[in-house]
Amino acid sequence: MVKWFLMAITALLAAEVVALVAVAKVIGLPQALALMVATSLAGVAVLRHPGRTRINRLHEAVMKQGIGGLEASGDAFLTVAAGFLLLLPGFITDAGGLLLLLPPVRRWIAGRFQRVMQTRPPGSPGVVDLERDQWNQMPDHRIDDQSRSSGSS
Repeated sequence: MVKWFLMAITALLAAEVVALVAVAKVIGLPQALALMVATSLAGVAVLRHPGRTRINRLHEAVMKQGIGGLEASGDAFLTVAAGFLLLLPGFITDAGGLLLLLPPVRRWIAGRFQRVMQTRPPGSPGVVDLERDQWNQMPDHRIDDQSRSSGSS
């Protein structure tokens, strides 16, 4: 999983460099850099003003419901994500951030997310659904293995 994440980050970084070179060829390097700074400042503005109340809403949801309080379909989450994408230097992330600021795009993503969550059957593979008292009954083989290996040293 980490390997794929690092590969994706590397691919994004390479694509951002290619995009910067392409934009710099069209409008010039100083203008391209100024545009990157401007979009980063726009990201700060999104996170600071309208995003600030949304960040507070996200924080409250996490405090009340734990990590389950984060809803990718929620307007607050997508607006904060747009602000972070704009804040990152690069034209590809800026394009993604600008798209996330558009209400039709946010509605489309929210709809897709809800469909994915609804089509996933409860108790699907990879999900362990235990009651609170059942967690205590599960043996932890790693602890047993460690105690045996340390006892035999």
